[in-house]
Amino acid sequence: MASEQLSREEALACSGCRHACHVMVYCDTKTQLFGRIPIKHIILMQMRFDGLLGFPGGLVNPQEETLEAGLSRELLEELGVALPISVEDHVDACYAPSSSPSSSSSSSRLITHFYVRKMDEEQIREVEKAAASTATDHGQEVLGMVRVPLYAMKGGGGLAAFLSHSFIGNARSQLLDSLLRLNLVAPEELHKALAHSLKIHTHTADDLKAALALTEANRKRF
Repeated sequence: MASEQLSREEALACSGCRHACHVMVYCDTKTQLFGRIPIKHIILMQMRFDGLLGFPGGLVNPQEETLEAGLSRELLEELGVALPISVEDHVDACYAPSSSPSSSSSSSRLITHFYVRKMDEEQIREVEKAAASTATDHGQEVLGMVRVPLYAMKGGGGLAAFLSHSFIGNARSQLLDSLLRLNLVAPEELHKALAHSLKIHTHTADDLKAALALTEANRKRF
């Protein structure tokens, strides 16, 4: 989960800290999955080069550019579109978990800034198209854009399964906080999804242990 919260001013006043800015872009939609399951909202995340899920964005140097200008620059590279980001879109700032790969690569502490921007559905679709066709980081730092499934399906499909995946740094808590704060998912629905996600995670861990034992046995044979 996210660590110590900071105000924007406190974050920028931190001496020797590194800064990373990320944004959640989303929209409302009336489309339905299989013609019967309301999707309700489209939230974009990305599969990163390290196999972790995260939000678009990256490292920014406040001494050379504003946080928002740096984020727009990163978005142009990752999404193929330089989305206009304003100070009003800034939601929070906090220290990245010490276990985060990006925070352990340097001795200086990493502060993550999170932004949220609502767009039209057509704009979201244009972002998805650009991310796969003109973004310079596509297939390299970004392996692909993904939509967050906010619905629940029998057997734990949908949001519960999505939340059981691995996220970078504060990304999972940023997503959960946004779902609640923007009322995109009801608290009781989110609670059920998280509870089921834990069950999926446990089952996945058992599968991985079995796969590890199998590969160890094969490794000894050859």
